[in-house]
This record gives sequence, C-alpha cells and structure tokens, in this order.
Amino acid sequence: MMISLSETLSWYEQNAQVFESRTATVDMTRIYDLFLPYVVQGGNILDAGCGVGRDALAFAERGYQVTAIDGSLEMVKRTRLRTANYSVSVYQMLFSGIAWHNQFDGFWCCASLLHLAQEEQKEAYNKLAQALKPSGIGYVSFKLGAGIRLDNGRYFYDMDEERLRYILEGTPLNLRSCIITQDQSPEREVVKWVNAVLEAKNS
Repeated sequence: MMISLSETLSWYEQNAQVFESRTATVDMTRIYDLFLPYVVQGGNILDAGCGVGRDALAFAERGYQVTAIDGSLEMVKRTRLRTANYSVSVYQMLFSGIAWHNQFDGFWCCASLLHLAQEEQKEAYNKLAQALKPSGIGYVSFKLGAGIRLDNGRYFYDMDEERLRYILEGTPLNLRSCIITQDQSPEREVVKWVNAVLEAKNS
C-alpha cells in the first residue's frame, strides 16, 4: 500500500471541526513533560504538523516562542484563531518546505510524521535537524504498530522503537529516549503511542 499525503490532507480539510472537537481539549501535560525539560525556557519551538493549535497554544502560554506549520489550510486557520493572543507565527507548509537553519531550540511533531512514507520521513528528519540549533531537541509520536494502513480516509505509518531507530539511520538525528503511552483521550485508552525524544548526533 502506498501512502497518499494528498488524500490525508483532504480528510483534514473536510473534517476539521470533527478533528478539533476530538483533540483540542486533550490534556497533554504528561507528554509535554517528556520534551519541555530539554528546551531552554523561553526558547524557540517549531510545532510541525500543528493541527488545530492545541500544543502551539500550550507552549506559548508557557512562555516559549512558537512557530507552527501544517499542510492543511483549515488547520492553519484554526491554529491562528486559537493562538491569536500570542505572537505565534503560523504557516501553511509541508515538511518538505522547511528551510530554516539553526533557528529552533526544539521541534515538536505530535502525530504528524505518521502520515508520511518512510523515505518522506527521512527527508523530514533532515529538514528538521537543519532547522535545529546544535543543542536542540525534538519530539515525535506515532501510533504503536507496524506498517501502513488506511483508516477512514487517512493514511498512517505505524511505528515501534526498532523501526524508528532504523529510519533515523542516515539522518542527523539520534533517538535519545522512547516510551509507550496510552492515548490521552479517555474514550481512546486502548490506542498506544510511541513517544520519542530526538537529538542531533553531534550533540
């Protein structure tokens, strides 16, 4: 099965309200605690695949400088509305469009890289590493599993730690830590997530 990013983006365009109602109020504090301790207070965070802006808002509220990107225009609009009281920069952009260099103290990819095929993920890691400062840190999450699947109009590349380590080979990033958690939504506790903190290989 081949992953189709265009079909997945179309799903988000057409189901933005449903997605927002399901994800916007989920308490992600435990997951933030895996990432934020490594990011200098007040530092620059790139929220790559920002969805409706839940995490971009949370980071801004905690005093971080936030740049948010998403491939879906509807997601971008909702993020801009949600973060309107903060100086959050929000752009419609795919991972392939990332062109920043040495700018961010951390990147946050919460359930976003999981829509990319393996080679596209590798290219995304190259782009994200390029955007990081030398001491920067990254966070990525995937649904626990193996292989590609189509779920109600969206393509997913499910992951485990071994597969993630394999994909990171040949990129500028290392796996620093990895844990499995349950979904933070009470009605989706059976769903498990791979949460990984990444760092530059020369750090």
